[in-house]
Amino acid sequence: MSYAIAPNELSLADRKVFVAGAVDAGIKRGMNKLGVSPNELVVREALPLTDFPGAYATEHYVSPAIAAIGWGFAGSGAAVGVLPVGRVAVFYKGADADAAPAFTAVRFRLGPTGATTLASFFFQLVIDNKQESDFYFTEPVTYDPQDNVFIQAYSRIAAHAAEELSFGCFIVEKVGSVIS
Repeated sequence: MSYAIAPNELSLADRKVFVAGAVDAGIKRGMNKLGVSPNELVVREALPLTDFPGAYATEHYVSPAIAAIGWGFAGSGAAVGVLPVGRVAVFYKGADADAAPAFTAVRFRLGPTGATTLASFFFQLVIDNKQESDFYFTEPVTYDPQDNVFIQAYSRIAAHAAEELSFGCFIVEKVGSVIS
């Protein structure tokens, strides 16, 4: 079951459980896909450009200007991101920093054309009151090495400036790849 949860509905202990669950899911997937033990893995926060080349133009989560109501590419880059060899990505939360958000939902898809949907989260109810801009995912969304990371956001507004739709995402990789 995929849905967004407001941080004000979670205790600090609940938040820690979400983060630990994402780390555990990433380590298990990393052990399986990279063929190493947990001691040979490092977990770090994702960098948009470094970890999703093509999807983002800078190390900053930001969408392009919104031109129409409906689903659109969430990244600022020119293409769908391809997760580099040796990295597993685990998305566990999102945030929309815009004062008047145009986005209401996000979906994580797989493949160069997004043919497979891994998860979809409707977050309008969570952030419209703007007590907080972030939201947790009920389940982590995991991508394997060399997967096409195809993330879309749904805009309820036909014309809107670029929007900061950012993600809490861990990268699991072998020690020494980025962190030694």
